[in-house]
Amino acid sequence: MFFSGIIKSILRESRTDSNSLHPLITASSSSSSSTRKYSFDVFPSFSGQDVRRSFLSHFLEGLKSNGISTFIDNRIMKSESINSELVRAIRESRVAVVILSKNYASSSWCLNELLLIMECRVTLGHTVMTVFYDVDPSDIRNQTGDFGKAFEETCDGKTKEEKQRWKEALTQVAVIAGEHSVSWASEAEMISKIVMDVSNELPSSDFDRLVGIETHVENMKSMICLESDEVKIVGIWGPVGIGKTTIARALYKQVSCNFQLKFYKENLKGKDTMFNVDHIGLQNQLENELYTGVLDHKGMKIPNLQEAKFRLKHQRVLLILDNVCSKGLQALGNLIQSLQFGSKVIVTSEDIHTLRECRINQSQTYKVAFPSGEEALQIFSYSAFGQSSPPRGYLEQANEVAKLVAPFPLGLRVLGSSLRGKGKDEWIKTLPKLKTYPDNMDVEKAIRFAYDALSDKHKTLLLLLTDATSLGENVNNAIFSLSQSDWDVEKGIQTLADIGLISISEEGGILMHCLVRLMSIRLCWTTSL
Repeated sequence: MFFSGIIKSILRESRTDSNSLHPLITASSSSSSSTRKYSFDVFPSFSGQDVRRSFLSHFLEGLKSNGISTFIDNRIMKSESINSELVRAIRESRVAVVILSKNYASSSWCLNELLLIMECRVTLGHTVMTVFYDVDPSDIRNQTGDFGKAFEETCDGKTKEEKQRWKEALTQVAVIAGEHSVSWASEAEMISKIVMDVSNELPSSDFDRLVGIETHVENMKSMICLESDEVKIVGIWGPVGIGKTTIARALYKQVSCNFQLKFYKENLKGKDTMFNVDHIGLQNQLENELYTGVLDHKGMKIPNLQEAKFRLKHQRVLLILDNVCSKGLQALGNLIQSLQFGSKVIVTSEDIHTLRECRINQSQTYKVAFPSGEEALQIFSYSAFGQSSPPRGYLEQANEVAKLVAPFPLGLRVLGSSLRGKGKDEWIKTLPKLKTYPDNMDVEKAIRFAYDALSDKHKTLLLLLTDATSLGENVNNAIFSLSQSDWDVEKGIQTLADIGLISISEEGGILMHCLVRLMSIRLCWTTSL
């Protein structure tokens, strides 16, 4: 019925051109920032001749190493006015970092970028950060000195109104507190500080609407004693679907900038592959995987583990191991025990006994509690309606549906996503259907409900993706496709993501919760009998 195939690019970003008369008109007409989809964390505005080969290259590398997505304009042909691609990039970036240098005002392109950046600051609530690179803020504010001369040359031939808009934008940006290059003895230290400031300014990425996540993250930050030089090994535990992975991801996003080396590994080699390897083989396999990850040599074999261990001993390391079994933790014991300089290790597990077997004591374990009834309804409402509470006319139905599923965040999100956009008639039909599922299914009720609503093609695609994700494949490298050449696999993948059965990582990988993976296999076999 189907076959394996290769798809080079699945979820290409929409690049529809804008025909607005002026970029500021486009920005002003945008929707609320709370409902916006951002394509980038950071948009840097700069004069290439001043900083591209020096400060900027190191700054971009610092952002990249901290998992901060940045718009880069290397392929854009510049002219007098910014094009639609730049307009879109500025509007779809959470933070604009304006690197003000001596020749910044010599480019009408930079000045027009700045106009839109400052407009988005007002209309969309974007954050604007400044870097004064070998230039005095007063020269920018008053357009004086060499900066002012460059500005006047750029204004030659421009209208009085255009010049006035530029002057106002420069005056406004110059009073935003930022870093001054002349105040730093080391540019490397300055860049490190700016990257950390950017990271702290960003919300928890994909966790904006995950109710209660900030409380969990703050509790974890307190447990790991972030500012302390003490090495900490902390466990997060709770049942499947309670949100352990989500908490681990959010924690990594928020605190990774405080570490020289860091690595987040989800479902380390999978539980199924670990029991067929002897202890020494397992230890070598896992140590090599972690060393290559921490040292950013992914995909390469470390030829000298002793050298790798030496490097880790002298660095501040953050290591997050998500859903690793007790054998895996025991095999990594020597590696973890050798960490120094305030390194932190966070391990997630479904079973507290797994953590205890690995000598993580109870005082260093964090149990993820179920959300309260109010929080459960908020989680459900965000998925179903895109807001924190049900709209008028749906409150009663939403309350009844949410109560039929145990308060696992995973189940609430899947169920809510499955009902998004449905009319009242569909909501009314949902109640008796959910009641037909066994009471002991808990979170599986929601997954079963979403699965039953899929077409045969979508069920087949889900099973194919289940096979792909179990092998750790990436959508940009290899996924399976249906045999029908006229079926839009890309759209099918998006449909599965929309109802919460899969998700797409920032790197383009397909992520599937282990419970969804297991249920899709079980349901497929059940329906095929």
